[in-house]
Amino acid sequence: MKNLNYVVLDFETANGSRTSPCSIGMVKYINGEKHSEYYQLINPEEDFYQSNIRIHGIYPEDVWDQPTWGQVYPSVMQFIGDLPVAAHFATFDINVFRATTEKYDITLPTNLYFCSCILSKKILPLPSHKLNIVADYFGLTFEHHHALEDSIVAANIVRELANIQRTDTISDLVDSIGYQFGQINGTNFITKKTNKKRA
Repeated sequence: MKNLNYVVLDFETANGSRTSPCSIGMVKYINGEKHSEYYQLINPEEDFYQSNIRIHGIYPEDVWDQPTWGQVYPSVMQFIGDLPVAAHFATFDINVFRATTEKYDITLPTNLYFCSCILSKKILPLPSHKLNIVADYFGLTFEHHHALEDSIVAANIVRELANIQRTDTISDLVDSIGYQFGQINGTNFITKKTNKKRA
């Protein structure tokens, strides 16, 4: 796995809006091994819902003196660099990234992204592919709904799936399930288009 390089990220949000991240966790893998971690509380500059607090345990007073996404963004991108980004249920996390970055009038990055949940669905014969279910399948324990813990487990899952598929790069892993990368500033993570032969 000399070329298995990627970053997995996870957000927790203050409310139901995609523009309300209150924490971000990230893990970087280089050559198939964990390289580094990143965790940061974020002031969403939005109200907190009790339902969200019950999920992640982050309160408004925990983030009052924390940086906003606009202030955190440079260090986030310094950590990610030009690597492909993954999330477990990327539809949520990548849209949080997109919406909040645009909220602060920042140009979206061009990084490729993929979804570890979709990878799991295509590779593992499980009744559910929620993060905790897939983690149990691989014998991984973690504190669910903590952004760093979730990203650590999802990053482990990506590595395990690459092992199962016998792929040495993220590109080959994505290709092995017939998908193509999404791009943070554009297209979504979708199945590859096939040219249908005319009858």
